[in-house]
Amino acid sequence: MITTPGKPLHLSCIPRGDAYALKVNISKNEIGIIYRVTAVLYVHGWNIEEAIAETSTDGYIQDIFIVKRIDGSPMTDEHLSAIHADLKELFYGGMSVMNYLAQHPEKMETLRSKLETSPEIFLFNSEISDSTVMDLRMEDRPGILFEISQILFLFGVDILSFKAVTDSGQVRDTFLLRLENGSKLDENLHFFRLKEALNAVL
Repeated sequence: MITTPGKPLHLSCIPRGDAYALKVNISKNEIGIIYRVTAVLYVHGWNIEEAIAETSTDGYIQDIFIVKRIDGSPMTDEHLSAIHADLKELFYGGMSVMNYLAQHPEKMETLRSKLETSPEIFLFNSEISDSTVMDLRMEDRPGILFEISQILFLFGVDILSFKAVTDSGQVRDTFLLRLENGSKLDENLHFFRLKEALNAVL
């Protein structure tokens, strides 16, 4: 585990099959945590297959990311230290995500050169749940979760959990979402605008 003295940011990683469970613990519960973490993991070459956000009663946050290295290499102490250093800058160093990405122009270019494919996006509210479900299906490529989490952050939408299923180069991402005030997304107010924004960047 890597910790930051005086800064409540803890990072740990354990193998999970051919992937890794990366745990990010932080004591400041605010919208955009997954947005920042996905930016760092994208820059460092890690695909995210699943993410689960957990909040304790005292507000302590633990996000668990199931990750695989794009080139298939294992997670090392050097990888973990580099990820921790970048997260510390984003959470406590005053660095914005866009300024962080500007330091990695090759990653920005990869996002710009993506294939022109239209995703299928489904949003719905269930009467038995206090969150909104979003299903997204499209061709798999690096950076998808970062781009989605960026749009959700800009809309003031919190990601409670996320899971990806990939088959033959196609990915199906399922998200549980909630507004910053704790309510579901409004079907008339948010659904169309959110789909429109996601279609513009994916």
